[in-house]
Amino acid sequence: MLTLLPLSLSEIEFKDNINKEIFNGGYPRLKSKSIDPNDFYRSYIKTYVEKDVRQIKNIEDLVTFHNFLELCAGRTGQLLNVAPLASDAGISHNTAKNWLNLLEASYICFRLRPYHKNFNKRLVKMSKLYFYDTGLVCSL
Repeated sequence: MLTLLPLSLSEIEFKDNINKEIFNGGYPRLKSKSIDPNDFYRSYIKTYVEKDVRQIKNIEDLVTFHNFLELCAGRTGQLLNVAPLASDAGISHNTAKNWLNLLEASYICFRLRPYHKNFNKRLVKMSKLYFYDTGLVCSL
């Protein structure tokens, strides 16, 4: 199985400012077809939330899941504390953990574990939440 992630900044040949490229994201189709990022990400999120999520995990309340996704995007790069995230989304702690696992399994986001010399601290300390594509975060 080969996992293809969005293009990195080093893979994108950009002539404009870097902020525009971060906003546009790194999905190859955006670059090759010159699609408007606003249209692309709106459709991508709708397709992901309405179709893919239902196939992977039977989530009944798609509006709440979409709100959870937006809250995760707002916490990009911050320490991931699941309890306040779940509270803000109006869901239980276990549901938030399951939905985060779903986002990780579908390569939407990942948790960056902390680095400590003490191996036990690596497992105990809080990780940070990041999305694979910056354009998706900006769109959310």
